[in-house]
Amino acid sequence: MDYYKAFLEKTEELKNEDSVVAILLIGKTARAEKEKFNHLNDIDLLVVYENNRSFEREIENIDGIPFDISYISIFDMITQVEDRSLIWVNMMMGAKIFFAQNELIFGIIDRVKDIYLNGTGEIKAEDLKFIRFNLSQKLIDIENRIHDVVLSSFLMQRLFMQVLEDYYTLNEIWQPHPKNTFENLDVVDPKLCHLAKTFVYECTAKRQFELLAEMVTYVLEPFGGRLMTWEKGPYNIAK
Repeated sequence: MDYYKAFLEKTEELKNEDSVVAILLIGKTARAEKEKFNHLNDIDLLVVYENNRSFEREIENIDGIPFDISYISIFDMITQVEDRSLIWVNMMMGAKIFFAQNELIFGIIDRVKDIYLNGTGEIKAEDLKFIRFNLSQKLIDIENRIHDVVLSSFLMQRLFMQVLEDYYTLNEIWQPHPKNTFENLDVVDPKLCHLAKTFVYECTAKRQFELLAEMVTYVLEPFGGRLMTWEKGPYNIAK
């Protein structure tokens, strides 16, 4: 099975469809050299239409080669980017233009880069306070239930993901796709990456809790540290 040959045949077919103005390579496909295509799990493509149409996705096997193809109108693409959609900013930031008949596509890619490099925007004071308190309280909740192995392990896994999400929010960095978390962390914060990997590898609940507590402290320290009390006032119960 020749992945690159199948890729060329499929993109040639797509180019001939009405209103197709661009084909972008996304995900690992965008970073793959021709000779590395056969090592891909699937071929990820984003097809852009000039006319307005609903977003669509297609997952199919062509001669045994898996394709994951997304279809979007150029108007919806611009809307998603300007709305600073996390999914679309991440997708477009790593995209590679394979075919383009509309110069606007290049402008959209440049716009995504500007948005990404400028970060997610300054966090509000009330949101910062909530994150500090929320992580602190959830850590205490786990500590109080540490003898319940199943429940504490479940809660630790949930808090682990929350700590990483809040790290990106606090530091005004775009959160990567979960599949790219460790690759991204290794670049932006090697120490946190090491703690996170050690947590994942650890098997004992006690040591996992110690690592999680260290992660919470490390993430919150630059922003005032853990917050143990909450004065009477507005509170985001949904979180």
